[in-house]
Amino acid sequence: MSLRIVWRTALVTLFAGGALASKAAGQDYFGQNQVQYKDFDWQVIETEHFLVHYYPSERVAAMQGARMAERDYARLSHILGHQFREKKPILFFASRADFGQNNVTGDLGEGTGGVTDLLRHRMLMPFTGDYRGLEHVLTHEMTHEFQYDIFARGRAGGGIAQFAQVNPPLWFMEGMAEYLSLGPDYARSSTVMRDAAINGDLPTIVKMNERPDRYDPYRYGQPLWAYIAGRFGDEIIGAIMADVPSMGIERAFKRETGESLEDLGDEWKEAMQVKYLPQVSTLQRPRSFAKPLLSQKISGGQVFLAPALSPDGNYIAFLSNGSFIKGQVFIDLWLGDAHTGKRIARLVKSTFDPNYQEIGILYSQSSFSPDGKTLAFSALGGGKEILYLLDVKRRKRIAKIELDLDGIVGPSWSPDGKHLVFTGNKGGITDLYTIDADGKNLTQLTHDQFADEQPQWSPDGSMIAFATDQSPGADLANLHFPHWQIAIYHVDGGNVELIPGQDGLNINPAWAPDSKSIAFVSDRTGGQNIFLYDLTDKQHYQLTNVVGGVISLTEFSPAITWSQATDRLAFTYLENGEYTVWTLDNPRSLKRQPFVAAMRTMALRADSAAAAKRAHADSALLDTLSYSYYKSGTTFRTSSTLADSGPHREARVNVAALVDSGFVTLPDTNQFKEYKYHVRFSPDFVARPTVGYSRDNFGNGVFGGTAISLSDMTGNNHLAFALSINGRLKDAQGLAAYTNLAHRLQYSVGYSQSPFYFGQGTQFFADGNGGFIEQSVIARYLNREAFAVGIYPLNRFTRFELGLTLADLERSFLIFSTPLNSIGQQTDQTNQQEVNGTRKVYLEPNLSLVSDNTLFGYTGPIYGRRYRFGVTPAVGQFRWIGLLADYRRYDALLFSYLTLATRVTANLSYGRDADSLQKYIGYSDLIRGYDQQSFVITNDNCPASVQIVQRCNRLLGSKVAFANVELRFPIIRPSISGTIPIPPIEGAFFYDAGTTWFSGQKVEFKTDSQDNPGEVRSLLTSYGVGVRINLFNYVILRWDYAIPRNSPGRHGFWQFSLYPTF
Repeated sequence: MSLRIVWRTALVTLFAGGALASKAAGQDYFGQNQVQYKDFDWQVIETEHFLVHYYPSERVAAMQGARMAERDYARLSHILGHQFREKKPILFFASRADFGQNNVTGDLGEGTGGVTDLLRHRMLMPFTGDYRGLEHVLTHEMTHEFQYDIFARGRAGGGIAQFAQVNPPLWFMEGMAEYLSLGPDYARSSTVMRDAAINGDLPTIVKMNERPDRYDPYRYGQPLWAYIAGRFGDEIIGAIMADVPSMGIERAFKRETGESLEDLGDEWKEAMQVKYLPQVSTLQRPRSFAKPLLSQKISGGQVFLAPALSPDGNYIAFLSNGSFIKGQVFIDLWLGDAHTGKRIARLVKSTFDPNYQEIGILYSQSSFSPDGKTLAFSALGGGKEILYLLDVKRRKRIAKIELDLDGIVGPSWSPDGKHLVFTGNKGGITDLYTIDADGKNLTQLTHDQFADEQPQWSPDGSMIAFATDQSPGADLANLHFPHWQIAIYHVDGGNVELIPGQDGLNINPAWAPDSKSIAFVSDRTGGQNIFLYDLTDKQHYQLTNVVGGVISLTEFSPAITWSQATDRLAFTYLENGEYTVWTLDNPRSLKRQPFVAAMRTMALRADSAAAAKRAHADSALLDTLSYSYYKSGTTFRTSSTLADSGPHREARVNVAALVDSGFVTLPDTNQFKEYKYHVRFSPDFVARPTVGYSRDNFGNGVFGGTAISLSDMTGNNHLAFALSINGRLKDAQGLAAYTNLAHRLQYSVGYSQSPFYFGQGTQFFADGNGGFIEQSVIARYLNREAFAVGIYPLNRFTRFELGLTLADLERSFLIFSTPLNSIGQQTDQTNQQEVNGTRKVYLEPNLSLVSDNTLFGYTGPIYGRRYRFGVTPAVGQFRWIGLLADYRRYDALLFSYLTLATRVTANLSYGRDADSLQKYIGYSDLIRGYDQQSFVITNDNCPASVQIVQRCNRLLGSKVAFANVELRFPIIRPSISGTIPIPPIEGAFFYDAGTTWFSGQKVEFKTDSQDNPGEVRSLLTSYGVGVRINLFNYVILRWDYAIPRNSPGRHGFWQFSLYPTF
């Protein structure tokens, strides 16, 4: 084989057309972006048990969070009987937008209020401006830290295999975290449980294990743990948790309760029925006083949230999904007819528009201007929350107001239409702000650390009603925060007046048309209902007493709206697991007698006889709590160690008392250490090392390898090392790389070495002594690369990629000579000789524009589009320029059922050495139905005038262009596979067309198998059917039966591959 052909063969393997010949690259060079819009200057607050990471703009909130964390640690360590041996990390973010930029987990969506990772026991969470809500999330996630630490026996990174083996169910993990952070009584859980009981859908523990997707492990798990603790005492939680790592869930419960999980689940279900079913007789169905407006039957879709009526009552803006078949599966902002409930238009298509990454389905509510012509709403885009104004008639955005705030939510218009009031988040602290409708004159109305949320301007313009936790009992010094209550900000004087007589959680104020009363949602009766406060007679009135709840996705989500001109109120209602919207004309007509709170026995757990038996221990517990935390004189001491205060009774664990113990002594912040964060790496993954020694006909050598990846605490810095040896040390395959994700421009630098071997054949020579020499030749290529790659995302879909590679390609020949006797027997050891060849050094920069907004199904994309356009020149001892254009589109004919997938790709190389980059089109992820047996090269179709035989191979070329069309459809889906673990199986009909060519060859885009491939190339086409199996998310198996149309004498055949679909 000529040296030039050897070089070309090597380059086919090394480059193979960039991404086109790589099995993985077809997917790897696409993908959406994790954009770092902000540079976070990380600092650390070191407390007794935690390393709290924050950045300067959120220092005030972070210091409060650090104090809160130490108090929560003391509570949980007391409950669970476990102490940390090492300090646990916490990463605080000033807002939801900042939290979405974390490089530990990536953006988990607005539904995630916090997360704790199993490997490092690291908590991450955003501030929401509500300290009571923060403590709920903080305690919840800290419970996970305790759970992981118990599995790990006090060392982060340990116990992972044991955790995977036990695989604790979500109701166990999340339910325990909810119970320990909220206590036994939580109105939202009660609403969900009552709804399930009424509709005959209360699960057992077995059902919760089988269907965590149907039975929310948070809302069902919390009352389950409350029941268990109520029967057996709160001490049992720590005992069960301590048993689980060694015994598993079933045996741990059996040991501590004496009952099986199945029996315990049946008893819990019966207890919930006894508790909730008798309540139904005293409650209302909404149909008795209201009319349905938005529901699946009337409007299509399944979820209807955050209603906002126009002042004239003709329109309603709401958050909802739509037709599944049309692909309207995500919750977007819609406009509907407020009389019929029919949809008019989708105002925001958030999933595919980078301007609207999220539209605030949890906490935000849109607002019509007084003339009904403009809709104000907030949305997350470009790494921050932005205030948008939309022309309702034209359905066009008319203003995008970006402010120097970390968060914007809940806008409300002034009655003259000139101003907007909203909740703004700055450094994790919320206040009320106003701004002119033209985006000028931002003004801060409130200045405190308390939550100021959901403002609503009164129709007469003199007042702004809002929800706040600055209510009786609030104590910022001791971090004690009551539930939200409704307050009034007086525009003229700037003073704040709290509505008297509130109990429970009160949210979402809405003004009556005459500005003399305020409707709001309150759970003071145990369920979420609409209440009215009359500013004239200073009385509260309960307007509804519903079976389900006037509630949205969270306890703080807005659920009501009041149209001023028509005196019509709309509300979100939960029943039978469905969120619908109902309307009520003249809601003040439902006023009866002023609301008087029912007398309640002061018991911590009314449904538990065990609570009453332990009540005598509560005072001792609270006495202990008042002096046992953290501070003794001027120094800290272990929280589990009690101060020496003389004889006292042993306190019993009581979760309700601990959750309410806001008065407990907090740590002295003067004892905290503050310093700048320093990058320290620790391993994320270590491949099990292997090492061995072998001897064969080609000599002696060692083999083995390992790999390790490391990162720092913020996830901004990564190191990767890999080494694999198979024979000789100088032929080792290795990688060393550093990646930095801390900035908008993300980059990697590194060095790699990869050997490649190509057999050159075997020959026999006479040795002159009656024997022979068997000589085998192997061409060895060693590719060394120093590389730098940068990515600059424009948004979450589109990015620029810039790279530079310095490559050193070394070639040599390994000659193995084995002496043989006349009958072919080896007479001596094999001799190895290395003959040095040449080396090529070249520099290869590259620039690409990449975009991807696709949605994935079980085996491939089902909706959206993706493209990559790139240029890659090479200078040095190799010279060429590569051009790549790859466009793919996925159109849902019937969403998730029928997808038309198309791809058009061209990868072209030009220049002096362009023909060295031989691209093979016969891979089954490019053109199916062709392989090396498809065409036979003969003297007839490859005359002697063609000096390089590869030019006659119709599947090889330095340039390639092809197109694919597939009609994809499901065969088996997991939802219809029953209890048998059958993986999802999908099918496809396809048609492929493409060709390759070298420089100087003529291309005719027609199908003709009789051409001269050395001079003229024509189109190759095929068609067929394929089957794809997602093997439990480990690998996608593909079988394609392809019928080639331009391969003489060939019929259809099956091709198997592990390539993902394009």
